[in-house]
Amino acid sequence: MGNVAYFEIPSEDVERAKKFYASVFGWDIRKSPMPEMPNYTMINTGKTSVEDGMGQLNMGGITKRAFPGQPITNYIEVEDIDKTLELVKKMGGKAVGKKMKVDTVGFMAFIKDTEGNVIGLWEPEKK
Repeated sequence: MGNVAYFEIPSEDVERAKKFYASVFGWDIRKSPMPEMPNYTMINTGKTSVEDGMGQLNMGGITKRAFPGQPITNYIEVEDIDKTLELVKKMGGKAVGKKMKVDTVGFMAFIKDTEGNVIGLWEPEKK
């Protein structure tokens, strides 16, 4: 089962967005510790918990907006992005761009579902 593993909030002004989300929700927002992503901002929304089978997603990021109207993107963890992309096409969706490697961490890709929603796919690096 593919769980939502991560979210990204696009912004016109990253510093302004960081201040907003930290102030309104109390999120821990800091610069990425990954050397390959020096300009990336990480979000930790709190401790994960599982109550009555309901877990909480607690990791995200703030990025510079790539295009006007870019929405918040949720990333769904998959075992194999290539197989998932094939299934997406078979089921009427389509790939948006190409699969990308995130050094030392894994792979990501974007899809558009049958309703026009853009969703990120995340395949952690196998260790």
